[in-house]
Amino acid sequence: MLKADRQTRILEVLQESQESMRISSLSQLLNVAPVTIRRDVQELARQGMVLSRHGGVTVLRPHVTFEPGYQVKLTEEAQVKDALARLAVGLVEEGGTIFLDGGTTVGAMVRYLVNRHVTVVSNALNVANVLARSRSIRLILIGGAFRPESQTFLGTRAVRQLQDLRFDVAFMGAEGFDVHQGLEVPDEADAEFKTMAAKSASQVVVMASGSKCGQRRLYRFAEWKDVQVLVTTPVEGVDVIGALRNHGTRVMEASGPSASPPGA
Repeated sequence: MLKADRQTRILEVLQESQESMRISSLSQLLNVAPVTIRRDVQELARQGMVLSRHGGVTVLRPHVTFEPGYQVKLTEEAQVKDALARLAVGLVEEGGTIFLDGGTTVGAMVRYLVNRHVTVVSNALNVANVLARSRSIRLILIGGAFRPESQTFLGTRAVRQLQDLRFDVAFMGAEGFDVHQGLEVPDEADAEFKTMAAKSASQVVVMASGSKCGQRRLYRFAEWKDVQVLVTTPVEGVDVIGALRNHGTRVMEASGPSASPPGA
C-alpha cells in the first residue's frame, strides 16, 4: 500500500471510530507494521490532521475538509458507481454535448460512452485517457492547475475556459449532499469549477450514492434548484424523492446496496 493511500486509510478509520485508537490497533486493522503506522501518524500530526499522545491517536481536522486519495476513491463502492453510471448514461443523447467532471462516480460512465457520437468536455485526466482512443467522440479538454487528489485540472484559467462553453448536460459528482442544503465538496477550487460548469449547462445531473446523503463538506457548489436530476441509491430512513420533489429535482434510484445515513 502506498504511503498516501495508507495515510488516507488511517484518517478514514479514525473518522469512523470518532475516538482515540492505539498504534497497535491501527497496525492490526490495516495489516501494516507498527513502525510504519507510527511514522505515518507522526507525519499526519505535523500536518495538523491528528493528535498523537500517550500511545493513542485522535483525528483533529474536521470531517468537512477530509478527502480520500484518488486511488482509494477509485475502489470505493465500485459496483454502486457502475450501477449509477449505467442509469445516467441513458440521459446522454446522440449528437449532444456533455460535460463530465473528474469524480470517480462520473468516471464510471466513460466506458459506456466510447462508441457514442457525442461531444465530451472534461477537465478530468481519467476521462481523457479513455475517450482519447474513441473514434466517435469529439473530446474537448479543459486545462489548468493539476490537482492530484482528484486527477483534474482546476483554477482560474479552467473556470475562464468554461465561461465560453455551453453543454446540453453536465454530469457531476459530490462528496456529500443534504436534502435541504444542497451539494458539497471539500475543495474550494473544485467547488468553484463545478458551480461554473452547472451555469454552462442546460441540464445538471449529479451522480452520488446514497452513502453521501448526510455527509457534510466545506464548500457547497450547487443548491437543489440548480440540479435537474439526482442519480443515487436508496437511503434507509430518508425519503430523498419526497424531499427533493419541492425543489423540482428528479431522483433516479439505481438498484444496488442501500445506504444508511450517518449516525443511523
